[in-house]
Amino acid sequence: MQVDDRDILALVRAIRNQYTLNWEGIHGVSHWARVWENGQRLAEATGADKRVAAYFALFHDARRFNDDHDPDHGQRGADLAAQWRGEMFELEDEAFDALYTACVHHTD
Repeated sequence: MQVDDRDILALVRAIRNQYTLNWEGIHGVSHWARVWENGQRLAEATGADKRVAAYFALFHDARRFNDDHDPDHGQRGADLAAQWRGEMFELEDEAFDALYTACVHHTD
């Protein structure tokens, strides 16, 4: 199963609408694009779920409050994913659990 491009565009718009930092900044859209690309390459090489890697790229920094030390931003991104699951995107439980855990712990 793949991520639908229309769903991704709608999700990116929704994330941008609530994003408080500079969209062009260090943790903005170009960072997410690099994380997306690296995640897809790693998923291809390891057999990981490409959908989880794609959604991780979008949610992992979606709720940052600043570009410096923000230790809870991963948890907030994971909570946003949980809030929008079923409304903005779909993942079965096991895949969603992997996404949630990855967002929460990506700075550990």
